[in-house]
Amino acid sequence: MTIGSLINTVTSSSLTESVGSLLLAGKGRTIMGLFADVTIEEKHKDELNITDHPTEAGASISDHAYMEPPELTIKVGWSESAGKLNGYVGNSFLGGTMSLIIVYEALQLLQKSKVPLIVMSGKRLYTNMLIKSLGCTTDKTTENVLMIDITFKKVIRVMTSETTVLVENQKTPEATAGVQDGGTVQKKEVPTSMLGKLTGSAQVGGVWG
Repeated sequence: MTIGSLINTVTSSSLTESVGSLLLAGKGRTIMGLFADVTIEEKHKDELNITDHPTEAGASISDHAYMEPPELTIKVGWSESAGKLNGYVGNSFLGGTMSLIIVYEALQLLQKSKVPLIVMSGKRLYTNMLIKSLGCTTDKTTENVLMIDITFKKVIRVMTSETTVLVENQKTPEATAGVQDGGTVQKKEVPTSMLGKLTGSAQVGGVWG
């Protein structure tokens, strides 16, 4: 299975990712078909968020827990002697002989485009991943190579929809109905009550001042 066909058929679900992790384990690490020359480190983070609510006395109580989107942090590198990338990228702008600058710009482009990515690590397949951060350090040991720290975070997408409800089916249409164009409205003087005339503090149908 090539990365191209995988991108076209994969759907984001825990089952898909689990099966993909088993089938593609050991087949190579890739970021949407972009292969690094070396992977120094991988960190997988799955966190369960347990809610806390303070009480008047004693310890906080918890009544809910949910999984945070998983994160993957990798430290990868490329060298000038990398030559050509794997043929998975075909004739795209990533193909052919590449310089370190082009690789770096390609990663920045993937981050700025905000396109959900498929990332295959050494132990796990991830879908719907965005590049949360890119870190590049150049010193005397990395002058002629490209060492990048990349943090990916999974995005959970939902579809929204709109429903039109007829005014006559609404319980309180004056509060929930849409805004209607009433045209030009003329100002109307509001009469005051006798008490209001004497004290200046009340109006008919109004509120006390």
